[in-house]
Amino acid sequence: MVPKKTGSNLQKELFTKFTKIKACFLFVMFLVVCIAIPGTSIANNNWKTNIALYGWYASIGGDSATGSEIEVDANDLVDSLDFTFMGSIGFQKGKWSFGTDVLYLEVSDDINGVVHGTNTRVEVALQSWVVTPSVGYDVIDNNKGNLTVLGGARYLSMETDVDLIAGGGHRRFSDDGDNWDGIIGVKGNLNLQAKWFIPYYLDIGTGDSDFTWQAFTGVGYHFSKVDFIVGYRYLSWDFDDDSLIDDLNLNGVIAGVKFSF
Repeated sequence: MVPKKTGSNLQKELFTKFTKIKACFLFVMFLVVCIAIPGTSIANNNWKTNIALYGWYASIGGDSATGSEIEVDANDLVDSLDFTFMGSIGFQKGKWSFGTDVLYLEVSDDINGVVHGTNTRVEVALQSWVVTPSVGYDVIDNNKGNLTVLGGARYLSMETDVDLIAGGGHRRFSDDGDNWDGIIGVKGNLNLQAKWFIPYYLDIGTGDSDFTWQAFTGVGYHFSKVDFIVGYRYLSWDFDDDSLIDDLNLNGVIAGVKFSF
């Protein structure tokens, strides 16, 4: 689950290390499988591969279990950013495709808000992995565009510290956790004139969280082996009542480049 309100320091430290190792292991193993399988058919040119790198000018929003708002705008997020990685890899053979999207983020910020009618300084530190593996099947593919239905999972790992400072008092909520949610959705492109197209993506899911969803759309330009894409992405979770964070979202402008071979 997402971060809980209790837990010893030793348990938190061990769980944090385990969670990060597990996320890295899952991603590395997925890449090994993705690379190994197409490698067996390279001579027949049966597989198509794409690798995307992108930057997400995102804001963080949500609500903590204490009732305070969590709001970090994109400018503050960039200023508070310690480290990030954003990218995806995918493979396709015929109508079937599979791949994964990876986001790693380390941020911290100070927020002034109101908690139970009292002016409160909220200090938030967040380290997070979001890994989304999926399998897709093309149901439409013609000159006008394509539509792929997909199913998969979304893995969220979070290490969160929330400090509340008000009226000379100080309270800290800190813990770690992870979330597994199953997802279903659609993705594809709508072709415009010349080499322009509109990419789109939508998924919904549930599991450890009560509800999660993600949406993206924008505009892209296609070269022979490279696509340039700019758009808007929204990613959200609603957690259960025992979580340190009630709900969390990332949203903002995204730009990237995708290589196909």
